[in-house]
Amino acid sequence: MTLLERLRALCCEANPAYRFEFESQKMMNVKADDDRFPCVFFEEYVNGRYLRKYGWKKSVQVELSFMRLAPFQCDAAERERLRGLIEQEAVIPFVGALNASPFFDAIDEFTCLAEPPRFDANAVSVLVRFWATFDLCTL
Repeated sequence: MTLLERLRALCCEANPAYRFEFESQKMMNVKADDDRFPCVFFEEYVNGRYLRKYGWKKSVQVELSFMRLAPFQCDAAERERLRGLIEQEAVIPFVGALNASPFFDAIDEFTCLAEPPRFDANAVSVLVRFWATFDLCTL
């Protein structure tokens, strides 16, 4: 099973209502216009490292955008409410599923970022960045 397949399975386990989408960054805004929300966009990873820790491990920087639609041109208070909802129903359950997975090292920290402005104004998201570390022989 590939890294992409394992992350997709964990996202589905954490909250099956969030559709999983893997797409290159170049056309994600177009893809988001046509897709069903809520969803998780997996950013293609480009940064990685190899570690010698109880055998060889690979660690890659992963970015997941957990997204919902908001009323068009809603105010900041509504967007913030939606971000809190996304964190509770998708982000925290995903981190729990990742940490319970036998294939990944547990994470105790992840970065929560503002979404880059490549999506439509009515897409509200929480962009999560973390290092996914796994044994090279398990994928």
